[in-house]
Amino acid sequence: MKTLSLFILALFVFVQCKKENRDPAPEITSIVGKWRIVEYRQTSGDSIVTRPVLRANSYIYEFRYDGVLLNGNGYVPCCLPSEYSLNGTAFVPKPTTPVELDPICATSLCGICPDIKLTQTAPDSLVMEACGGALSVFVREK
Repeated sequence: MKTLSLFILALFVFVQCKKENRDPAPEITSIVGKWRIVEYRQTSGDSIVTRPVLRANSYIYEFRYDGVLLNGNGYVPCCLPSEYSLNGTAFVPKPTTPVELDPICATSLCGICPDIKLTQTAPDSLVMEACGGALSVFVREK
């Protein structure tokens, strides 16, 4: 009888365990995945200066299913705001698993930037606009 009671208790505990929901929020489904930076753009007077980034020198970033942006080492990059907008729709990342700030951030001085604007110009192309008009162009990593 004792064994049967333990079995039923163990079964109850396993049934109550929830699986982590890894379905992305509808507003960010299109950008979930890995992205490689391919160019930087900066406004200078009346013109836009474009600097291509060679593949050997480029960085990979990942938008997780919960909206968290991670760098290639799995850390949250320095100086990120708490809110983004994607194609004009605001969203706030809600970490469902623990994340760590990149250790290099201990030596970074961050300015105040309330949000980052993301524009998906094509399914595999993403433009990130930070404060000050600096643009970073990304392509989806396959």
